[in-house]
Amino acid sequence: MDKAFLELSMEKIDLPAPCKGFLLHSAQAIAAAGAEAALSGAVEFFYEHEFSIPLTTPLIEEIAGRSALSPYTVWLLFFLEAAQTARKDYLAQGISEEIFWETFSDLRFKALECQEIHQVWGTFVAFWYPIFYSCDIVKLGRLEFENTRFPLDMPFEAGGVCVKKGDPVKSIHIPSSGEPFHREARLISYRKAYDFFREELQGGPLVCICHSWLLYPGYRPLLPKNSNILSFQKDFSIVRETKEEKFDDGWRVFGADCEKPFAELPENTSLQKAFKRHFLSGGSAGEGIGVLIFDGEKLITA
Repeated sequence: MDKAFLELSMEKIDLPAPCKGFLLHSAQAIAAAGAEAALSGAVEFFYEHEFSIPLTTPLIEEIAGRSALSPYTVWLLFFLEAAQTARKDYLAQGISEEIFWETFSDLRFKALECQEIHQVWGTFVAFWYPIFYSCDIVKLGRLEFENTRFPLDMPFEAGGVCVKKGDPVKSIHIPSSGEPFHREARLISYRKAYDFFREELQGGPLVCICHSWLLYPGYRPLLPKNSNILSFQKDFSIVRETKEEKFDDGWRVFGADCEKPFAELPENTSLQKAFKRHFLSGGSAGEGIGVLIFDGEKLITA
């Protein structure tokens, strides 16, 4: 491992001090186990095999076993090591150093989630990260914007704008950064994205999709009128909703307690109280898909 880059990256993405210390100790454990070359080799393998997480997983698990570490921790060290090449690739595309590190601060958010849910510093969502290393996502303000294609068979029209299956769009992701999520913070993010992608848009609007539990219309009755989630839903035209048997995103609301029976779920926040009441009264879980069109100044809805 490149210890200098590890320390630089941990500083740049602002990992908490306990996490930094744990990762440095874990890097030493990998070195003591003679697995440093294996980790570097896994990074090379990852790049050579189109950022495949399934193919890379056995390499990570072997390193974890040799070093007596959680695979979650090894994944985080792996992604930090791999960020050295990603940084060069982002800069080569004209993306600023500031935006690169802001984007890769996602590793901090996931490390905090891993500590909360699994009581270890690392990441348990390795499947999420290939788009970071293919340079297909940037964080601009509060939100992340991923290069993707419109996935729906039915065309969508609003304000004279038509988007159909296969058209290039941006997929919006909402990292658990703890930053303000109110409407003005989101509008700042949309404006930053419009400016960032201006050359690509060639005068046209910014078209985004979002597939998230936050967009499920079934949650509207349980949310207060001043809810940021409800406000976020109003940024979009909801074009599809899906009910689910299980609240798979429950860990985002209830943390490590998410697997408990509904009656035993915590009520430490207003959101936890609202969702607990919702499920105890027979409410369903679900997800929604929304389309957002932004012309650089205002949102265009159907």
